[in-house]
Amino acid sequence: MHAEISYDLVMSDEMDFVEGTYRLAEREWQVFIFGPDPLVVEPTIVTGKWPSGVSGVFVKWPPSKQLNKKAVLQVLSAQLAVSEWSEVRGPDSMHLR
Repeated sequence: MHAEISYDLVMSDEMDFVEGTYRLAEREWQVFIFGPDPLVVEPTIVTGKWPSGVSGVFVKWPPSKQLNKKAVLQVLSAQLAVSEWSEVRGPDSMHLR
C-alpha cells in the first residue's frame, strides 16, 4: 500500500522527538508522534484519537535507540502495512490535534 507522510520538524539523523501527519490511500490525514520513554526497551505503539477526533499513533521510543526518518518509516510501515511512502507537505499535526 502507498501512503503520504509529512514531518512537522526538520528531520536529522538524531531526533529526540518526531511529530507529523500521514495519509493512507483514500483516507483522511492522521497524526503520528514519536516521543522518548525511558520505561520501554522497544518501540511501543499506542493507537487512538486526539480530543479533536483525529486518529493516529503515538510511539513510545526507547532513548537508547536512534530516532530518525528511517526508524519512523520502518515502525509506521509495519504498523500500517505501508510498503511505499511519498514525503509531501501535509497539514501540521498540532492543528489537527
